[in-house]
Amino acid sequence: MIRRPIHIFLTLLLLLPALTLEAQEVRDAILAFSAKVKAVDCDFTQTKESSLLADKAVSTGHMTYRRPAYLEWRYLTPNPLSFLAEGEQVSIVREGHAETLTGNQGRMMKEMTRMIVGNIEGSALTDEKYFQTQYEQADDTIIVTLIPKKREMQKMWSRLLLFYDKTSLNATRFELYEASGDLTTITFSKIHYDFSE
Repeated sequence: MIRRPIHIFLTLLLLLPALTLEAQEVRDAILAFSAKVKAVDCDFTQTKESSLLADKAVSTGHMTYRRPAYLEWRYLTPNPLSFLAEGEQVSIVREGHAETLTGNQGRMMKEMTRMIVGNIEGSALTDEKYFQTQYEQADDTIIVTLIPKKREMQKMWSRLLLFYDKTSLNATRFELYEASGDLTTITFSKIHYDFSE
């Protein structure tokens, strides 16, 4: 009678390396794809769900990324606004006027930029200093869960889910679960990658 649970336990124990190897293979495939990307242009729809909002807040926009360190996150509707990140400098552009972000706003936008760029470049998947990473597959999607380790990031997010198309390895959606309980979902469309040298 005791042998059956032991047998099941040993079988599961033998399967663990295979599951780990599969996660490693998924991570390696995403990293290999990301390493080839020199630039990305895409549209996005951002949906914010909050207990403070009667309805979901929906914004649309366009994202542009260029290696080594340029990111433009441009909101088109409902309120035109752009965030620009070049190297360590993060700016906000409203009505044609740029303002460098400092203090808490600057730190938060730098973390957000680091996370977005880290996901494009793949470094967020290997950054054990900042995230605990979990992988799962569902139908035609790879889901990567990033759980922040740093206290400063934990104040903003409890977890981040990254959704990748299993065939193309395109990042199709991010779900950002905020520490407050709010949820921001960013869905990408019309994704264009530049792989040229």
